[in-house]
Amino acid sequence: MPPFVMFGVIHAPGCTFLRYNIEMWKATGMALDKVDLVWLSDEIRQHGDEYWPIVMDIARTNSVRRIKSTCRSSYYCLPSRFCGSRNSYAIGKLNVDEIFYICLQCASILFQKADIWLLGMEQHDANLLARQYYKHFKKKNKAIAVLDNMLPNLLQYPQMENRRHPAWAIFMEDDKEDICFKMEKAFCPPKLAEGNPCLEYIKYIILPWFGMFEVVQKKGNGGKKTFLSMEELTADYESGALHPADVKLALEKSLNEILQPVRDHFGRNGEAKDLVEAIGECYGAD
Repeated sequence: MPPFVMFGVIHAPGCTFLRYNIEMWKATGMALDKVDLVWLSDEIRQHGDEYWPIVMDIARTNSVRRIKSTCRSSYYCLPSRFCGSRNSYAIGKLNVDEIFYICLQCASILFQKADIWLLGMEQHDANLLARQYYKHFKKKNKAIAVLDNMLPNLLQYPQMENRRHPAWAIFMEDDKEDICFKMEKAFCPPKLAEGNPCLEYIKYIILPWFGMFEVVQKKGNGGKKTFLSMEELTADYESGALHPADVKLALEKSLNEILQPVRDHFGRNGEAKDLVEAIGECYGAD
């Protein structure tokens, strides 16, 4: 776990955001007594003579143009609590630290002796830089990167909404009222599966979690039905046999079932609750 930059500020190891992630892992059932949490910052302090030469070598072997294109690509994928957040990259302005940070990310991948990396899509280009570095110097034992899928914006026209619109995504600490509000606002066009954010949530969250998706349709819409695959659900939805309102209600119910243990954990754990409030203050200051 390296120190990282958020809201233009370098956050030290053990900071609020990283401790929040650890609490979230606890809440979702990770057995932390069976997991070794390694802080990359500790590794760098102990083996700086290995890490920093890699950072500088990456900077030396890549052009500024190449690094800037990577920064922009990564930023467009970067998740945010605000739809349409301020995008300094879109107008071509990059600070030196933003250009250098991608070198740090890439070096972190090369430095650690890990067999598999689980990365977000915003780190895709850092991984590509690392693989190019491996190839250029004919290094063996390339690490495998598994990239998380990025869920789509729930709003139909996010670019037209206020950048602090709360309904663009589901967050782990959302309560039932939040989920209800967001499902009401969510874009779910009838008979259209492609690009439908609600169906994306079902595909990547609900079906893998429960192994099924149960829809209780309103009177006159066909009654209760259980879907075991995305193909089956898509076929019914595109034919019009499945109504958007029924899908959204079923999705709301499933999300609440998944998130209830998280709410319970953060509700009874004072330290975890303080972390949520602290993160809210950071986002509010953006």
